[in-house]
Amino acid sequence: MRFPGQRIAKHYFPVTGKARPRRADEAAAAGWTLVGLDQVLVDMEVETPAGFAEEMGIVRGESVQLDEPGFQRLVGQIERRGFPCRYAAGGTVANTLNNYVHLSGEPAVLLGAIQGAISPHDPAFRYVAQTPPAVDLTHLRAVDGLVGTAVTFIFPDGERSFAVAPGVSNELSPEDVPAQVVRSAAAVLTTLYTLIDPAWPIAAATRRLMTLANEADVPVAFGLGTAGLVRRMRDEVRELLRRQVTIAAMNVREAEALTGHGDPLLACQEILDWVDLVIVTQGPEGMTIGGYCDEGCRRQTRQPVRSKAIADYNRWEYSRLMRRRDCERPTPIYTHIHPYHGGPDRLANCSGAGDAALAAVLHDAAANRYHRTKVPESAKHAGGPFLSYSSLSRNAQYGNRVAYEVLKGNSPRLDGPVGPDQPPRE
Repeated sequence: MRFPGQRIAKHYFPVTGKARPRRADEAAAAGWTLVGLDQVLVDMEVETPAGFAEEMGIVRGESVQLDEPGFQRLVGQIERRGFPCRYAAGGTVANTLNNYVHLSGEPAVLLGAIQGAISPHDPAFRYVAQTPPAVDLTHLRAVDGLVGTAVTFIFPDGERSFAVAPGVSNELSPEDVPAQVVRSAAAVLTTLYTLIDPAWPIAAATRRLMTLANEADVPVAFGLGTAGLVRRMRDEVRELLRRQVTIAAMNVREAEALTGHGDPLLACQEILDWVDLVIVTQGPEGMTIGGYCDEGCRRQTRQPVRSKAIADYNRWEYSRLMRRRDCERPTPIYTHIHPYHGGPDRLANCSGAGDAALAAVLHDAAANRYHRTKVPESAKHAGGPFLSYSSLSRNAQYGNRVAYEVLKGNSPRLDGPVGPDQPPRE
């Protein structure tokens, strides 16, 4: 396990020392693997002028599902107008797994369905070729048909919208979910996208994944997908979070769709009635995270105490995170962080920041499990059990730092470990 990194005054980052990623079967036995279940999607990235996505009925900054005729019409328009495009491995869960293996030096397992017959000219070939070896694809189900495709509209300001043609990506059945791999994971991760239609096999597979993880006391992380989908499935999402989710990740629009609160602190406060940890990314406004700590384990911040919609909201941000059920006297704790160095000079990509922040938090949680297993007598674990290795504040700094690396690049994925901090720009 590569630990989350050096602590300096303002920022937090992972070390870059080389680590040999273990084989997935080795790590699964030890318990440091992150297991993700998602629609396997190849991104067809298209640089489009302003107005084209809206003309095609695509909502800016959100994701819509297309049937096959609609997908073919869209691709036809793109080809006729000659927009530049390229194929790249995608999928919100797969992006997070990719980031996790770079940050932690440990493997991850992707569960999903992919086309069985792949040639070098297929988009599915690009997907496999662009996935790091440390992300284990051996549990993917091979299906006759075409890989799922997400047409990714890239606007001049870096904002992205998505139109998804699922292909065979929904054909993962509950029987394809390996029980032992799930039970021995450091955490499991899935997304609301897999639950859009209860008749999809992948919807039943997602519920089996979460049930297996709950039974084995493995933390469940869940991404909310897109605001329009959250609005449509609001009651179902709330019940799912309440019953089966440990960590919920979303952007501020999705948080408002779920709770009705445009203020991320108030949204976090309500969502903490259902989950143990909530991450809300806010674009140029940074990120807000809320969680729990037992009253007896609280640590007060050494930063200025601030008030917004919640008075003194960051007072206990130096506390380590715990599950609510493990607290004798649970205390909600919050932190907010502005973008690292104010954000990149050039915003090349508005997609993937939330996946990057979640990967950082999941790495910290896995590092805690690793350390607790290897050094159980350490004073670091007295008063626990803790969910995180580091404080809430450090998790925010770490997630913020990793998100910066994604936002300044052209891909929603890291291509290697995050290096040391750079000095502030003058």
